[in-house]
Amino acid sequence: MSDDVASVAPDQKVIYEQRCQDFRSLNGFLWQSPLIIMSLTGGLWFAVASFALSETARTMLLIFAGAADVLMIGALIRLRYVMQSVLADIRAYDGKHAVGGNYIIVGIFSALLAMAAIGSFVASCHPGAYFTKQATAAKAGD
Repeated sequence: MSDDVASVAPDQKVIYEQRCQDFRSLNGFLWQSPLIIMSLTGGLWFAVASFALSETARTMLLIFAGAADVLMIGALIRLRYVMQSVLADIRAYDGKHAVGGNYIIVGIFSALLAMAAIGSFVASCHPGAYFTKQATAAKAGD
């Protein structure tokens, strides 16, 4: 028996089933990722609004939240691009023509993340104007 895997013709059914499983997995990531990053953003905003932090700490947390949102937009677009590639392979195995990518959901998620990022960046310029909790430096002076 030969150990050379390249000499064995691939079983098309196995490849097709694997591509379908890959697509299902990527689809799960597509729907879970925005929820995770939105939870992160909300948690950071909650920390900035609820805890007595210095202005610098508030600014850094808000900048981090905004940067994470912007990076996730890129990640979602890339994920949808990979999904489109896998879908094209699946359709080729089915003998169907490739269809154009539908980026509506990614566009909606990206718009929401962009709004959150803009809000984080604007608030990071002067967090005290947007969050009512007193900073620790001001509280220590009382």
